[in-house]
Amino acid sequence: MRFGGGTFVVKRSSRGYAQDPTKFLNFSRFSDAGSENVVLVEAAFEQASGWEQFGLSEQELSRIKQKKVIRLEFEEPNKFFLGDNQNLYDGDFYKVFTLCPFTADYLNKQQGIERRVPIFFPFNERYVPAKQKKIFDVIYTGHIVAPPVLRDIKTIGEFNYRFASNSAHPLVTNKGVSYEEKMDLIAQTRITLVHNLLYPRFYHLLNIWRYPQWRENKAFKQLPGLLSVAKFFINRSEMVVPQLKSRVFEAAFARSLILCKKDPFNVIENFFEPEKEFVYYEEGQLKTTLDSILNSYSKYEGVTERAFERAQKEYTTTAFFENYIRDLK
Repeated sequence: MRFGGGTFVVKRSSRGYAQDPTKFLNFSRFSDAGSENVVLVEAAFEQASGWEQFGLSEQELSRIKQKKVIRLEFEEPNKFFLGDNQNLYDGDFYKVFTLCPFTADYLNKQQGIERRVPIFFPFNERYVPAKQKKIFDVIYTGHIVAPPVLRDIKTIGEFNYRFASNSAHPLVTNKGVSYEEKMDLIAQTRITLVHNLLYPRFYHLLNIWRYPQWRENKAFKQLPGLLSVAKFFINRSEMVVPQLKSRVFEAAFARSLILCKKDPFNVIENFFEPEKEFVYYEEGQLKTTLDSILNSYSKYEGVTERAFERAQKEYTTTAFFENYIRDLK
């Protein structure tokens, strides 16, 4: 391993699905810039794999740990679902740039240090697709992770839709496409359906409850405690936890209207302005909202363009490097 004169980047390991957007960040192209005292770990770091996943020698790892090591953290707060113990490895990092502002606040207080910094989901501008003719009405990209997601995909199935996924499901229209192909599909679609939610299951609750003062993490404000969990399931209440998704930013960069599910957290508003740069839909109102937008789509072209312009200016990997890494103190 050779350290140059700028920020050294530990590349993301190859684990995970092929289209994972964190595999396309390519922060290595900034290696000649920034401070030579800084090491950036791109993503996907947890207790189970730790430093071992990178195949570093003891000497290389020792040299890295002598510098200011920073980490991109795209899996919070769902790491809590699996009982990951951040305290076992966070001490190796000078800063952790996380998508979850609630987890940043919680762990900074728990650990007694301002280590975590909330961020946007950086998008590598190399993958911004050309402006294309809109031939589809609405698209969803991802997996069917919970009943509410399936309900919404069934709804968009009533339109001229696309569903790009690795899942084997009858509603999938584009299975296993490349990242570039996915971005082209979004660019060819008028509306991109997005949500910024996780849907925990009961065994996830068991892990979350083990964390000290877990309720102080506001990401979990909708979750029941041990004494109320039975009533929660009897009432068939849907458990939700916020997680900022890459598809919000992908839609913006592809000039597709961001149609975001409204929820109790609305983390999207930290990055885009409702009605000006994206549109909300309410649970149970998706079809009505889609009909309304598609019947007067020209009215929303300005919304899409404003989101694109803001994304180009503020949410690229270059903007992230310049604002968070180059002059890191």
